[in-house]
Amino acid sequence: MSYGIGYFAFPPGPPPQRLEGRVPFASTENLKHLGSEPAINHETRPSDEEVRARLKEQQRRAAEEEKRRQRLERERHEVYLSELAWVRSGGILRDAQGRRDRARTAKMQEEIRLQDEEKRIMDRWDAYEARWRAVSASNGDLSWGDIPWPTLDPPASSDHFTPEAVSEFIFATFRVRGMNGLRKDRIRSSILRWHPDKLPGVVSRVLDEERHIVQDGINTVFGALKQIQDQEKQMA
Repeated sequence: MSYGIGYFAFPPGPPPQRLEGRVPFASTENLKHLGSEPAINHETRPSDEEVRARLKEQQRRAAEEEKRRQRLERERHEVYLSELAWVRSGGILRDAQGRRDRARTAKMQEEIRLQDEEKRIMDRWDAYEARWRAVSASNGDLSWGDIPWPTLDPPASSDHFTPEAVSEFIFATFRVRGMNGLRKDRIRSSILRWHPDKLPGVVSRVLDEERHIVQDGINTVFGALKQIQDQEKQMA
């Protein structure tokens, strides 16, 4: 069978199949936006004056918050001090319902004990330093009892200057809360102070009848300090 001129002839067969997955042509409505520029945000930037005003407001709020924090801290500290004084005088703290708060009272009593012990330690060390300044500044005669020996109790002889006794004294302040400094610095400064070559001026002022025992005490203290330094190095 044939068709007339002007027509294409197609061989017989099944109708053409639809191709799955083919992207359809865009509609005219979709195409009219292609190639257009993105929208521009025409919102104006804040002026320098506005920026300065905002910064000033932030600083003002921060300053007010810091003042508020400091005020609350002072108030809490004042309450703490008043409770401390109350317990120290023998009073018992109470809770919000007015009942005796024995647990908090016991905790406060322990704090008082620690504070008193720390004060004794610091007073003892300050007195030791003050006595050394007095000895260095004076020109008068000295005796065994005038020397600021580094022990908790007044020593009767050089036998008292064991490494344990000297260590207990020179490191006592490090048990105080908030104490700054290093043990190695304390031992170094003590060795320099008690070096026999550093103390001829002190020994020469000691009474003749006590000079030999004072010199022996200085040598014994220096030896104890050297032992302590060696022990500290081994523990480091």
